[in-house]
Order: sequence, then C-alpha cells, then structure tokens
Amino acid sequence: MTAAMLPDLAAATSFTGSPTPAPAPLSGSRKRLHSIAPEAYRHPLDQQATNSMRSVPGLEKAVSKLSRFALEQMFYVEMLASAVRVTPRQCGRIHALLAEACGVLDVPMPALFLTQTPIVNAFALGREKPLMVLHTGLVEHMTEEELLGVIAHELGHIHCGHTVYLIPLLLLHALAKEGGRQLGIGEVLSTPILMALLEWQRKAEYSADRAGILVTQNPDAMFSALFKLTGGSPKIFEQMDREEYLKQAEEFDRLGEEGRLNRWYKVALERGKSHPNPVIRAREVLRYGASDDYKAILAGRYQKWDKNGTIASAPQHASACPHCGRDSDAAFSFCTNCGATLDTTSASERNATDA
Repeated sequence: MTAAMLPDLAAATSFTGSPTPAPAPLSGSRKRLHSIAPEAYRHPLDQQATNSMRSVPGLEKAVSKLSRFALEQMFYVEMLASAVRVTPRQCGRIHALLAEACGVLDVPMPALFLTQTPIVNAFALGREKPLMVLHTGLVEHMTEEELLGVIAHELGHIHCGHTVYLIPLLLLHALAKEGGRQLGIGEVLSTPILMALLEWQRKAEYSADRAGILVTQNPDAMFSALFKLTGGSPKIFEQMDREEYLKQAEEFDRLGEEGRLNRWYKVALERGKSHPNPVIRAREVLRYGASDDYKAILAGRYQKWDKNGTIASAPQHASACPHCGRDSDAAFSFCTNCGATLDTTSASERNATDA
C-alpha cells in the first residue's frame, strides 16, 4: 500500500504553514470496551511471564523508576527533535485512528510520532508518559484499518504494562553485554539475560495482537497486517494469496507430528527471536478472532477496572498438552511449549459430533 493510496494521511498537513482541519472522527460503530482490564485479553503465557518478573523483589519498582526518570524522557526529547508529532492538525487522519483505538480500549491517549525510515516497524514505550512511534515505511504498507490495528497493538503493549519492562531490560542487557566484552566473555554473560528477555517479549506480542483485534473488531484486518509484515510489499501484495499462506502454518503444524526432532526445531528456532514466528502468529490471530473469549468481550462480558483500580483474578484459558503434559493456551492449535499439534475442537463441537 503506497502513500498515494492514503490521501487522507497526506492531506492532513500543508506546507503553506496553514494546516488543514483534522477530518471528522471515525465511525462510532465499533463497540466501546468501557473500563476493560488488560487481564480480560492478556494471553496466559504473557500473564505467566509477567507474574514471574513481578515476583522478583523490587524489580518492578526499579524498572519503573529507571523508565520514568531516564528512558522515557530521553526518548520523548529525541522524538520532539527528530520526528513529526501527530496531532489533530498534524496528520489528522492518523490522529483520528489513535483516538479511535483509545476510545475502544478506554485508555488515555499517548503521544504519537512519525519517523522517516523505510523499515516497516512501530513501537511503544514508557508508563508515566508513554509514547508511540510509527515508521513511515509501515504507514505506506498499510490500509487505514490495518494501521488502526497496528496502533491498537502498540496501545495494547502500553495497556498491559509491557512498556515498563521492555526498554529498561534492554538497557540492562546492553550494559551487561558491554561490561562482559571488557572481559572478553560478553556473549557468555549476556545470553541468559537475552534469552529470558526475548521469551517474555514473544509472549507479550500475543496479548498486543489481541488488543489489535479488539479495537478493529475485524480479525481479518489484523491478519492482513501481519501477512504484509511477513513478506509483503506494495508492489507484490496483490499477488499474494491468503490460503497459500495459511497452508504454511498447516505444514508447520504437521512437522510436530513427524518426530521429536522436528518438535524441538519448532521451539528452538524461535528462541532467538523477539517476536513469535510470523506465519503462526498470523494464523493464531484468526483463531482468537473466532474464539468464545473474543465474542464474550464484544458482548460486554469481560473483566473491568473497578473504582479502586483493581480487577478480579484472570480467567484460565490453559489446557494440558497430551504430548509434554504442560499447560498450553487453548486458543492455539499447537502446544506453546513443545510445538505438538493439539486438538482444537471445542467441547460443544465434540458433543455435537458424538450425538
């Protein structure tokens, strides 16, 4: 998707010094999820990893202070100096997308910046004063609804509290790695830190994807965005076939049935990545969009913040894998621990079949 195909985005500003008014707000047809708590959609693996970090005495307070007094302000100043801040009068249509996402999730609006780079990416950071950054390469690739999903994904990171850990932990890892290099053993010292950080990041992405689905209320839009991020480009996307792409996920599943070594490959090859395998991640977006949990949230049955800012215990969505015996998210078609294919037929479907 080229910039020329998104005229609203370019038309929101003028080089004459007189910015045009922002366009009218987006349609209010999407259901607003008033007071929704992040635990309503947080992925069980994300919950497990986050709980593990919060159980370390003083860690959450330490990284929160580090983020607030060092990194948040540093990045904010950097963005003010080197990027375009999105406002109702500056790239007004993108600002309207941000307002829509915040309205659906019922969260405060973070600062949003556009930075000039062809790399297709976006990120969010900060807790006290969160900000979000979109690369122009991403904006040029996405339709408006896909871009809404990406913005909502990053907003989900903020809502779930991921951003309080991400940058401080990356900084601590960098410091440990650089210190280790002085002794000639940097990789040895930093690898355990890196592996733990990457595992948490991968789990956090699943929750953020769910936020994108809840905001767009169109799982196909999130699927399409991830499809493009896997290997699409404005020049070739029309040649790409959704069903062929999903067949890759099916073949990946079958590998788990062809021996223990293949199951090990499926898990081991992801360990060094900051995000889940994109083909599987895109397919699982569709699975969550078809799940009872998603439908219940849209029907208004979800955990909410109460007047004291607290929530009830998170619901359980895990089931035991018959291959490794460990809990795996029931919304997935494969075991998130060993990679084995799972029976994803619901109990109601099995009862109907038996009848």
